[in-house]
Amino acid sequence: MSSIDYSVQDLLIRPADHEETSADMKIIARTARLSGHFSVMLGEVRPGEILGFHSHQNEDQHMYIIDGELHFEVGGAGGLRFTAGAGDNVLKPRSSSHGFWNLTDKTVHYIETSTQDGFETFVDSRSDGLMAMLGGATEELGMSFETDRTLEVMKEFGLTGIAGANANPEELIRDPQFHEAMRTNETLREMVFYLGGAALKDKFQGLIGKLPPLPGRGR
Repeated sequence: MSSIDYSVQDLLIRPADHEETSADMKIIARTARLSGHFSVMLGEVRPGEILGFHSHQNEDQHMYIIDGELHFEVGGAGGLRFTAGAGDNVLKPRSSSHGFWNLTDKTVHYIETSTQDGFETFVDSRSDGLMAMLGGATEELGMSFETDRTLEVMKEFGLTGIAGANANPEELIRDPQFHEAMRTNETLREMVFYLGGAALKDKFQGLIGKLPPLPGRGR
């Protein structure tokens, strides 16, 4: 007589069972299913996108590259740079700054495992809005974001998008927290205009109001 207390449904997770989120991640298994120890997710990085630089104070992370190729930087400017391809595994220790980007013409898919439930909570919070997601991560989840470094690497490689956030201009324009961030955060403002070009700059200025100039730039 078997002593197993599980059913096949408890143990086998098919692609159709992956849980969609408001971010660019699908949840394969939540921490609650794994005794609170770690979560498993499926992520993607489209061509020309970067997963912006950040760090986690509470989570260690692991990535398995399913297909394609990603470029990594760990440890910030002057840190480690390397390329990981299909079949490779990448470790991202807690407190280490990390970001990765796709220089190919094909979308890269990867498996992400994260200890504890902080990253899971972060992904879930995307449904509350992008700025609420980022603010909550900084205040409650021990995450920090390095927008300056992200913008530097985007310019270095001509990257044209941000992976993970799944944001669109219409949503951002309706978000009061984003309006305030655009007024007060020069680097965020420069990144938005870098991504969207002059047309988006005019659209935001018309809807949000007159923005202060970026250093060394006219309006």
